[in-house]
Amino acid sequence: MKHLIFAALGLILITESCQERQPLPIIGNMDVTPAGDTIYPVIRDFSFINQDSQIVTNQDLLGKVTIADFFFTSCPSICPIVKKQELRVYDRFDNYPDLKLVSFTIDPKRDTPERLHLYAQNLGADPQRWIFLTGSKDELHA
Repeated sequence: MKHLIFAALGLILITESCQERQPLPIIGNMDVTPAGDTIYPVIRDFSFINQDSQIVTNQDLLGKVTIADFFFTSCPSICPIVKKQELRVYDRFDNYPDLKLVSFTIDPKRDTPERLHLYAQNLGADPQRWIFLTGSKDELHA
């Protein structure tokens, strides 16, 4: 029975590793429709509250290289793994003031500015370089 399980797992791993990977989209690239129209990606206007209870808008990030993610502070599975990788980027590019990490919560009911502040503090995140945002559920999920 063990051999059958290991064979099945091996087959799954081989199958998954052979699949073609889709590149992630990069905001800023343009698309051209079949009709020949050029479409430029646009991030809609937003206004959220950061870990220091200050308003942050998309205007605050203009001209900055921004790495954004969505998370919640009570996430027990993938979020700590993602944050560990983001910390690597954060540490590697500590001399680049135009690089901003922006983490949007998907659980605004629990993730208050105070909770985000504590979370950021535990990561050792400078609020000038790594911004944690919350707001209304409707706005965050729009």
